[in-house]
Amino acid sequence: MEISYRSIRIITRLLRKPFGIVHYKYASNSTVKEEVNTEIVTSLNKDIKAGGVVPVFRRALLFPTRIALQDEFGIYTYAGLHQAASTLSKDIAAQLLGESERTIAYLCSNDASHVIVQWAIWMTGNIAVPLTSLHPPEMLKYYIADSSASLVICTQEYEDLLRPLTVELSRPLLITSRDNEVTAQLYQPNSSFLKPKMEESLSDTGKSNMWYGMKDAMLIYTSGTTSKPKGVVWTHSMLSTQIAALHAAWQYSANDVVLHTLPLHHIHGQLNSLNASLAAGARIRMLPSFVSHAVWSRLLGMGEREEARVSVFHGVPAMYARLAADYDTMFAGARTAQYVRSTLAARLRLMCAGSTPLPETLFRKWEEISGLRLLERYGMSEVGMALSNPYRPVQQRCVGCVGRPLPGVGARVATSNDDTLAPLITVETPMCDTDISLEKLGLTGKKELSWDADGNEWKQPKVTVHKESEDGEYQGELLLKGPSVFTRYWNRMSLLNSSEFTSDGWFRTGDTVVYHDGRFKIQGRTSVDIIKTSGYKVSALQVESAILEHPSVADVAVLGIKHDTYGEIVSAVVVLKDKAKLTLRELKDMAGKKLAPYQLPRKLLIVDQMPRNAMGKLDKKEIKKIYGEKLVRGKSS
Repeated sequence: MEISYRSIRIITRLLRKPFGIVHYKYASNSTVKEEVNTEIVTSLNKDIKAGGVVPVFRRALLFPTRIALQDEFGIYTYAGLHQAASTLSKDIAAQLLGESERTIAYLCSNDASHVIVQWAIWMTGNIAVPLTSLHPPEMLKYYIADSSASLVICTQEYEDLLRPLTVELSRPLLITSRDNEVTAQLYQPNSSFLKPKMEESLSDTGKSNMWYGMKDAMLIYTSGTTSKPKGVVWTHSMLSTQIAALHAAWQYSANDVVLHTLPLHHIHGQLNSLNASLAAGARIRMLPSFVSHAVWSRLLGMGEREEARVSVFHGVPAMYARLAADYDTMFAGARTAQYVRSTLAARLRLMCAGSTPLPETLFRKWEEISGLRLLERYGMSEVGMALSNPYRPVQQRCVGCVGRPLPGVGARVATSNDDTLAPLITVETPMCDTDISLEKLGLTGKKELSWDADGNEWKQPKVTVHKESEDGEYQGELLLKGPSVFTRYWNRMSLLNSSEFTSDGWFRTGDTVVYHDGRFKIQGRTSVDIIKTSGYKVSALQVESAILEHPSVADVAVLGIKHDTYGEIVSAVVVLKDKAKLTLRELKDMAGKKLAPYQLPRKLLIVDQMPRNAMGKLDKKEIKKIYGEKLVRGKSS
């Protein structure tokens, strides 16, 4: 029997009614009582010890009756998402004639459809390439072609966008309907669809855990350090290692209710909010995008049942800045402010910030608003999360710092010495246990979890000094190494002996850091051509290339100008052709055909000429020195 799209809301209302549905308490001092098949846990851990990897969709077998996700369309259990993905995987296998290890590009909204499609791709043994509708058609075409996608998948709302591109590139397009989500919604606790031993009927879906231990999982595209973005190859092993590290450092558990508003083509949204949460048996409240008033409503639990009230939120500084700005108008008055503060302090156990530096004023403002200290961390597409302030004790979260290496990560500070990098200091944190622990996930009913005396499994790092510093401060380029660091870009030559890696295997991040008193502090990009804005890394060269196509532009230098809300804002210094005129709006309209919104300049300064170096190249350091103050004072858009 087919279920029509119009039936979604009726089914959703029925499923939300409290008949027979198991409810769990999410108070900070409580744990989740869940019936779990311990034989499955033993089997999965045996595979992990043998070198295998348990993909996220298979972990769903541990908690099939738990609610995994709630979006604008309904509520989904882990079994429901798994079953819907299993059904879709058969369509994918038919399209690819059963072949595996192929790249599959997909475009879905921030809802259950994204999880279903991603799991289905992994079930067939293929590689997921998430796309976003934020990108214009020209960029989407580039990602599909560069990733060598054998198949493109999208939901119905994006068919008109992708159909012309797939026809042009001669790629098959598979359209998924909302019927998948409707099917997923039927698998509710105590429903006839959810059989007593659901995990046994689902356990044969996908490849073996040993197979996943050796294979690629997804491509996350960078904004590019040159004119073209590159696909970072994430293996299932990298993803599993990162999940284990974050679980140990930030204490993810099945108690968590995670508010997800981040874009899913970005590693921040893919790892921190989505996959690490699902691997813990947590519940995700997914919004289509970040809208301040909607986020405030969810954070305060307005109209929510106790079990659905948010306890974890991951965001970029620009999000917190918008929330703080709206707070001043939405919650005027001392009594209202006190209510907001007491509510957030009681319900939120973790609020993370990253992707761009967190301004001290915003750090202090948010602590004043919520009673919570934001946990700032450092990561990037090539390494996931690498450095972090401590989860506990909260008092050691320092403003302007990104803490120490996460479990399994080695961090090195090095300085240039002629054509080589000389190491100054190396800080290495041992890897945590990667086994699945029901007790640590809060699934055994015990009141106390088995963390160490400090409340976590995140061990102290080993510090090796290569060159003594008189003041104990070490400044230079940040290098990273470990099992969660990538090894190659898709469709690119091997990175061995490349400029991205040192000869002994350390990844060069391009960020300048200071290490002092056991903490790292990010100073900025080593390259002036990389701009960090609103959680994205933007290639100045790529933006310049698009701007130079405007018929009025003779020359352009794109710079990052420091900004309290966005970290940096993209700014353009332009020399016009003779008698030409140009406005910022006209520039954005033209460049927007090839660039994403976050890549477009927010400020435009028109000048007669720009300084160049002896090689005839634009001297960006000098340009910033001359015109930087004007850009700071100029009106942004």
